[in-house]
Amino acid sequence: MAESLSALPPHLRYRFAETKRLLPKLGEAPSDVALSRLELFIDDALPWLAAQPELIAFGLELLDARQVPQLREHGAHWLTQFPTLETVDALAAVARDASAPLDVRNQAVWSLGYRQRRNAHRALLWKPEVVAAADAALAELLAADAKAGKVTLEKLPLAARHARSDVVFRALAQAPALFGDAMECFADEALAQALLDQLAQVSPKHRLRSLRLIAATLGSDGIPALQEALEGAELDDRLEGLYLSVAFGDDDAKDELRKLMEGAPFAKLFLDRMAWHEQHAGVVPTVRGLQVVRVTAEQPVEATREACGQAADDLGALTRFARHPEAYLYTMWAWAVRGSADPARARTLAVTHPESEPIVRKLHFLDLARRGRVRQLQAAAQGASGGDFAAFQLAVHGRPMAALELAGTTRRMTPAVVAARVLGCYRAGRADLAERLLKDDLPPAELVSGDELPPFPGPHEQWMAEHAPDVDPALTALVKGRDALLSLAQGPADEAEPDQPTLDGTQGVARRLFRGLPGTTVFFVGEFKTMNKDALRAAVTKAGAREVHGPFPDTDYYLMGDWADVTTIATLERQGTRRLRRGEVEGL
Repeated sequence: MAESLSALPPHLRYRFAETKRLLPKLGEAPSDVALSRLELFIDDALPWLAAQPELIAFGLELLDARQVPQLREHGAHWLTQFPTLETVDALAAVARDASAPLDVRNQAVWSLGYRQRRNAHRALLWKPEVVAAADAALAELLAADAKAGKVTLEKLPLAARHARSDVVFRALAQAPALFGDAMECFADEALAQALLDQLAQVSPKHRLRSLRLIAATLGSDGIPALQEALEGAELDDRLEGLYLSVAFGDDDAKDELRKLMEGAPFAKLFLDRMAWHEQHAGVVPTVRGLQVVRVTAEQPVEATREACGQAADDLGALTRFARHPEAYLYTMWAWAVRGSADPARARTLAVTHPESEPIVRKLHFLDLARRGRVRQLQAAAQGASGGDFAAFQLAVHGRPMAALELAGTTRRMTPAVVAARVLGCYRAGRADLAERLLKDDLPPAELVSGDELPPFPGPHEQWMAEHAPDVDPALTALVKGRDALLSLAQGPADEAEPDQPTLDGTQGVARRLFRGLPGTTVFFVGEFKTMNKDALRAAVTKAGAREVHGPFPDTDYYLMGDWADVTTIATLERQGTRRLRRGEVEGL
């Protein structure tokens, strides 16, 4: 199958074939290596899977009842990328099967409900008829639990957070307090009223979401009953009820809030939140934001970008006054920002909740580079993934010395770090170094077979530049050549910080290009049958280098024997280790 998967980049086709090769026969338990490879492949391939519907068959194969539970769970997860009537039927059958392991059934119901695109391929789309079929299955399971008076599958109420259909609302309304986890952003009037009637029975951990959902659904008509239900409630619940009442025009609630806040610590923050609700009448921001983020996969990407921007603003609105009590709201906020593709919104999130910054890191780094915040970007990139992207953006936005300095702190040879060095050298007046980089120090190509590591650009890089040029602009520019890379250069922002007054970056590039063994480390890799390994070791030592006994990240060079495993060579190349060439060591 791998050869026909033309919508996947070549490297992923190769990895898929390798992953399938390692999996056992139907019904047998996979080795730890096979399971690890499968998990890594799913994580790395997620942005592409939905583009290749032929892969549905593999997910159904993993989900087969004869498979061991770990593989069945992965099969249910895999099928989140392929919402069709066929996959919904298969997942629903597993969810209903009381004899199936709980972990498998939980993943099946989660996959039935999950309608978020996040970083999945733009081809991922839940069509209305598929949504209706999945909702019918969820409603059936919810109704059975309501009748039994207990939640059988813990993921079922969480999956129901994504459903906005009458059939699910009717099932939830049978026991709203039982399904507290489901009460978040979608409800109709009947469900909201049933939830209000049982509010006293709702667990405290679900009450804030429930209050907001009731108010957002019933509006001003439901405020008197909501206030009545909160008489004698805990202070936090009463305060939330008052804020919601203000949002729907209750002047008495404003007066009560002012009395409660009189002389209280941080009173200004509370009163500022009240003013926010006055200015945004009829809006419950977390509910409105979640109504977008929960169902991004129900619309094409183009239709969700603007909505995600508004959702990001909504999910961040109340954090001006207090932290979100549930951490997952920050994650949802981050994915809303990611969906909006707005660097300015990424800046707001990164400042407010640094723990969520990795989800929007490229947008955040782009924002800092565009505005010329050199020191802040360098500090943010140190020790974090994405330092190569940060260096590349500094080079693009007119800060070449800072770009080269940052690129010098990473030994990973990615297209972004190489592009940063090339563009940085050109813009720093060292075209000679840039030309040498383009000739002698390009990044390694991705593997597309188990035989050899192709030279850059290999089949994978050429495919990416042709079919997905915007996914990695640095890679695309390197494939197309010098002029394409230079065309990316932009001037610095008016308020940009000065470039770094140092030549360390260019000197580091020069040291890397003008190769020499004194003071370096060398790893001997592979089998040495016709080559005299002992003589080569002596020559390396004589030249002033030191042998290391593993492919460690800081190794300078590797010396390959008659044969070496291609994945080891690829690992060495990606971490910046360079191959010793013929003539650089006596006897080689």
